[in-house]
Amino acid sequence: MRFDRVAVIGISGSGKSTFASVLAARTGLPLLHGDQLEWQPDWKLRPEPDLHALHACWIEQPRWIIEGWMEPARVERLNAADIVIDLDLSAALCASRVLARMLRGERRGEMPAGCVDRFSWRMLSTVLLRKERPYIDDALRTATLKNYVRLPTRREIADWLRSAAESWRE
Repeated sequence: MRFDRVAVIGISGSGKSTFASVLAARTGLPLLHGDQLEWQPDWKLRPEPDLHALHACWIEQPRWIIEGWMEPARVERLNAADIVIDLDLSAALCASRVLARMLRGERRGEMPAGCVDRFSWRMLSTVLLRKERPYIDDALRTATLKNYVRLPTRREIADWLRSAAESWRE
């Protein structure tokens, strides 16, 4: 199993960035973070035309891991991917992770300058109620997937990473 284009998707707090970073280190694939696509410094949203152009530039590259937010407007990423990895962890686990990073109040490495997680009931409820999931599911239904893996538990994520690392070396 060897893939050159990998899309990692899931709701906030599902571990997309961490998973993708581990996979990139094990495979040597270049890693692109969706938060760099969507956000500019200080939580300014990238204008849609610029976002679309940057996204198109990313997915036309021959090798990549792109992790991040997924909705039907970004379905080209799923279509271009050799494999889509869907981290579909429980809402409670994802919400606890999001709450922890809000309380830390630090800028995550994949975020643009000035984008520091702050406490937000709205964001926490979005994750806890899995309000992002319908967008992901709509994108998956719209896409033409080559390979798809859904990983609903931390154990399955760890097992998949272990087996992927071994098979990528072959």
